[in-house]
Amino acid sequence: MSKTSIYSKKLTEFRQLIKKIEYLKSAVNSFMYWDKLTYMPKSGIEYRSQMMSFFADEQYRLLASPEFREYMDYFLDNKKNDLVTNAMLKRIVRSSGFINKVPEEEYQRYIELIARSEQIWQQARDENNFDLLKPYIEEVFSTFRRFAEYWGYENVPYDAMLGYYEEGLTVEKVDALICELKPFLIELLAYTREKDVFFDVKASNEYYMMSKDNQEKLWELVLSKIGFDFDAGRIDIGAHPMPLAISPDDVRIVNTYKESDFRAGLFNALHSGGKGIYQQSISKDLLGSFLCDVPSSATEECIGRFYENIIGRSKGFWNFFFDGIKELSPEMKSLNKESLFKNVNRANPSSVRLEADQLTFLLHIIIRYELEKEIFNGSLKVEDIEAAWSQKTMEYLCVEPESANEGILQDIHWAAGYVGYFPTYIVSELTSAQLATSLEKECGVLDELVEAGNFNLINQWLTEKVYQWGAIYNIDELTRKATGEPLSSHYYMDYLRKKISEVYR
Repeated sequence: MSKTSIYSKKLTEFRQLIKKIEYLKSAVNSFMYWDKLTYMPKSGIEYRSQMMSFFADEQYRLLASPEFREYMDYFLDNKKNDLVTNAMLKRIVRSSGFINKVPEEEYQRYIELIARSEQIWQQARDENNFDLLKPYIEEVFSTFRRFAEYWGYENVPYDAMLGYYEEGLTVEKVDALICELKPFLIELLAYTREKDVFFDVKASNEYYMMSKDNQEKLWELVLSKIGFDFDAGRIDIGAHPMPLAISPDDVRIVNTYKESDFRAGLFNALHSGGKGIYQQSISKDLLGSFLCDVPSSATEECIGRFYENIIGRSKGFWNFFFDGIKELSPEMKSLNKESLFKNVNRANPSSVRLEADQLTFLLHIIIRYELEKEIFNGSLKVEDIEAAWSQKTMEYLCVEPESANEGILQDIHWAAGYVGYFPTYIVSELTSAQLATSLEKECGVLDELVEAGNFNLINQWLTEKVYQWGAIYNIDELTRKATGEPLSSHYYMDYLRKKISEVYR
């Protein structure tokens, strides 16, 4: 058998082994988890957890098998590799490296710490008492300082944490972006506070009431129009809004709702539905390569923010869907399109991140990044975080948390081990605006495309530039390919400046 034939045979066998691992991953992360969030009876949680643990162990067993290692040794640095094979190998090496570099006993202690820390976070929330969580936060950060030394870093240890969630992200890059963003956002927020007089008395929340059944009809109407394929997906109600992709032909959306205000469920549906369109548009040729997936949470979040905010809060969107929404919400019939557009874009500072509007969202993220960085490098003690959190919230947002639950305890991220995750939101937000700018240059004014219902053109452009590539390229590479330049804060700043001008004129 020729060397070429041997190579092709081994690649086919390797892809088949990877497909088995993908099957197990889909069973756990999609089927079982989707059912757990939507239809599973409460009493089923214990046995379901055992099942999920079993399948996770099976994945690990295949990844750690001698057979898998032999294939890796054969293909690494093989000159016959194509783009997809090299990207596949890179993804395997990157994902496995973070675990393999940490001593097994120490990693097991970390898993146990996080399990306990998450429970204590919930207890601290129930009692509105950060003191309960302090020793666990201290241990989480101490653990990750050690992990940073195992993983390695570019300049400072905290770089290792940023790089875990987004390849190539560093403190130097994030600091440079924040240096431009923070004064701009604070100044723009001050402007809106001075001008916040435009609101119609008809804008109270009673005008946004909608029944559960009608909200589900609205979600299906909107998602089908913007490009979500219901023959390859579905939307259900569950505890946490999110997309769960089994394959491009099977994408589940889980959503939440409030009958008192349909806008919350609608924006969640746009956010998760946009991510679902992304998952449905990845090339199916990438199945069985670990690449039929988004490259990172930041890349997926970028698309979610694009559909939720840049499309969903545009004047064109509300003009296009206004009549359909009025049919489902009779209370809205006395509202006009202009009032509705302005109210969904209102700058409304809150101490709670999940309630943040477009303008204040990144200020929430900047607060968390600055505190996290200081805790990690030791310049801020855990016992002083609560006071520092309140001080920054007042300084940046002009609001003050009324309790620990509105401040330091509102996010589970640190208790759950997500140290280094918050800065990815900055990357996502900026990338969404940069992609929108390039899309407009090639396809026309986005607001006009949306008002005309020309979502096919929008999705075709995004599929060509981003979606089809799956996880072959990281977000930095995709941004450069799609826009011709590296990530910049200026497009996001231009977008916000224009939006605030429209709303507050």
